Amino acid sequence: MSWYKIIFFHVFKRYYKDGKFTNDIPWLTASIIVSVSSSFYVFSLMDLFCFFLIDQNLPKVDGYSFHIIGFAFALANYLWFTHQRRYLKIYEEYRKSDKNNNVTAILSWIYIILGFASVPIAALIIR
Repeated sequence: MSWYKIIFFHVFKRYYKDGKFTNDIPWLTASIIVSVSSSFYVFSLMDLFCFFLIDQNLPKVDGYSFHIIGFAFALANYLWFTHQRRYLKIYEEYRKSDKNNNVTAILSWIYIILGFASVPIAALIIR
């Protein structure tokens, strides 16, 4: 779970700017970006799993099910990161650690970007 906190830290750090943020809610922005990217990974992996291992497309479900699951995942992430200001505890924990470097930041952002790209990539592979 520490890798998830590290990814959150780097996204949060980008928006928090040492408390000098304006016109933004950094903890909301960072938690939603991380959770949506991660849920896209889950949906893409489910789709690829069904296609390659079960040898059929993802079973027909209404679009509302995916929206409800995605919303629940985003809400759970938001509550987990904001409960008792956990976002500041994570920020203070990693701000002065060896995880606060450019390589880890780039890897964190690659994780986020690939999460958003995983849905179209999975669609291109399967369809």
